[in-house]
Amino acid sequence: MEFGATLPGGEGKTVFGELIVAYLFLGGTGAGACAVAAVLGLLADGADVRQGLAARFRDGGNGRPGVYRRLFVSLWATALIALVLGVVCLSADVGRIDRVLVLAVSAPTNYLVVGFWALAACAASGIATLLVWQGAMPGSYRLLMALNGASLVAACVAAVYTGLLLAGLASVPLWFGPWLPAVFLLSALSCGTALVAAVMVLAGADAPFGRVLQALGAVDMGLIGLEAIALAGWLGCTWLGAGGTLAQAAPATPTDAAALASVAALVEGSWAPMFWGVLGAVGLAVPFGLEGALLAQGRRRGSPRRTASAVVLVSAACVLVGGAALRWLVVMAAVQPMVSSAAYVL
Repeated sequence: MEFGATLPGGEGKTVFGELIVAYLFLGGTGAGACAVAAVLGLLADGADVRQGLAARFRDGGNGRPGVYRRLFVSLWATALIALVLGVVCLSADVGRIDRVLVLAVSAPTNYLVVGFWALAACAASGIATLLVWQGAMPGSYRLLMALNGASLVAACVAAVYTGLLLAGLASVPLWFGPWLPAVFLLSALSCGTALVAAVMVLAGADAPFGRVLQALGAVDMGLIGLEAIALAGWLGCTWLGAGGTLAQAAPATPTDAAALASVAALVEGSWAPMFWGVLGAVGLAVPFGLEGALLAQGRRRGSPRRTASAVVLVSAACVLVGGAALRWLVVMAAVQPMVSSAAYVL
């Protein structure tokens, strides 16, 4: 199965469009949010969870069971909506839903089929977990923890598989190699963490779970730092592997030339303003600084709730904008040299 528009000449190469970029972003963010929600569920206080399960998490919303219900129902509903919207974008790009469903009966011999089943498993376990937290489905503590564990594994596979899929396309030099899956996984987890933090604030769970929100900020800082390192490693290795040097580029093959053109377009070419301004500054530097300042202020003397909540929302919005920009840049910077080369040959 191929996604996107075929390049001129019908050579089997594809150009990924806006719907695929939306799928990469929404699917990754949804999977990342599922993973974070699952971890929070696994780390939740066992006594409180057991009390909630016994009452089906229904106590009028004022006691601990009600607070847990409000938090986790909001988290899982938002994560699943993002995941489903991503699949809708994929189906719209393919054009026919049956072309996506055919993956369900295909042998798991490639990343695409594995990714489909990971998304399906993540959605299924996520829906079941949501129903338990909602109180609509009875469940024991062991069952809920098992659902959280299954959701975590499936979400991590779903978050990384798109990077593995793109990295396996040797015909696209910017994508080929081991770095892109790491970039996609870290970005998905960072976007998922940001989405979870924003939902906690909007659902009014930032007061009873203030320490959890603070911990999420610290975790996201770490993810942002690792993502920046992975981005540098990805572009640096692509440049050097294609024959580039600090002084000048010396491509030996057309593939190397395309790789060098893609990196140059990101770093100093047509995509540089978005790369440095939107991804680097807005998506990485600003949220890293905001979360660091909020964490430091909270440790010293605390901060007003409204101020802290506003900072969390701004930081989350920046991370999500950066995540969308990353996927747009990964696709567009890779395919433009390919399109130019194909047009030149014709």
